[in-house]
Amino acid sequence: MKVTFAHGLWSGPDSSKAAWMRNQGWEVVAIDMRKHGWDQASQTRAVLETLDEHGPFDLLIGSSFGGLATANAAAQRPELDLRLLLLAPAFGYPDLVTSTLGDAAMEAWKTSGKHAFHPPGWDQQVVLPWSFVEAARPLAWPRLPHPTVILHGTEDDVVPLENSHRAAAENEGVHVEEVPDDHRLHASLPHLLPLSRRLLSTP
Repeated sequence: MKVTFAHGLWSGPDSSKAAWMRNQGWEVVAIDMRKHGWDQASQTRAVLETLDEHGPFDLLIGSSFGGLATANAAAQRPELDLRLLLLAPAFGYPDLVTSTLGDAAMEAWKTSGKHAFHPPGWDQQVVLPWSFVEAARPLAWPRLPHPTVILHGTEDDVVPLENSHRAAAENEGVHVEEVPDDHRLHASLPHLLPLSRRLLSTP
């Protein structure tokens, strides 16, 4: 089975999720999501290039911010036969970052034009421009015209589970699979096996 994998904002193409998929015997095209930049538009472009240059794929898989980019890319290719498996996708991202930083920090970011993040496990800070937020606004809630399964943890404190349920309510052919896990979903990766079979059997 040939799949794409779009990693999360602070992760990379050599992530443990991609390694797990390869251990299942899947052919994984792990996308360098930051090759064009950090913002959602740039990361959506990275997924689109992979679809256009290396497809077709059996499944498109994306995690968190990469899940949002995967959904946005697929929305721009409605004519293709695509199937999406999204892991706690960051739908509604501008609201997510606002809830994390708070209104005062967001206003300071807008005023100064930049904000420094210290990703977990990273030695250096990452400074993102305000355009990072602006680019996410029109891409926060993409259409989902293709069969889609969302795996989301009930203990996720990064992306609320209700965001995935909203996406399912607003788009036909979307199923949300809840698991007792956190945002990283490491304990729930075996669920990808039956969920992938479900997607591949969808007419």
